[in-house]
Order: sequence, then structure tokens, then C-alpha cells
Amino acid sequence: MTSQEALALIRIFLKAPDDATLMKEVNLNLPRIDGTFFTVLNQSVEQLRREGKPQIAQALEHLGDTILRMRTLI
Repeated sequence: MTSQEALALIRIFLKAPDDATLMKEVNLNLPRIDGTFFTVLNQSVEQLRREGKPQIAQALEHLGDTILRMRTLI
């Protein structure tokens, strides 16, 4: 996965209107999620914190934790 692909995937996840849709998107894309994805995700969290958007950063961090747990269950 490239950094651009990771950003596109993060945007898809953030646009999910509800938890059910989000989990569906995560499940569909789980095989593609790799180290690059998590690197970009963590960089995005830090950038959002620097920009004074802690709620979005926290939501994104929670999403990353959820995905990581799902990946380790495979």
C-alpha cells in the first residue's frame, strides 16, 4: 500500500455514516491494511493534534486501535 492509498482508505473510514458501515468497510479492506497504513494513520493523528483538532485525532486513533485488534485476530 502506498501513502496515497492509505490516505484514501482513511478518508473512506472517516466518511462512514455509522459504525455498521465503518466495520463493513474495515472488513472489506482488512487484507490491504499494512504497516504503511498504520504509519500514515499515526502521522495523521499527530497532524490533527498539531492543528488543534483533538476530537478527530482521538477518533482516528480509536479507529486504528480497532483495526489493529481485528488484524491480530486473523
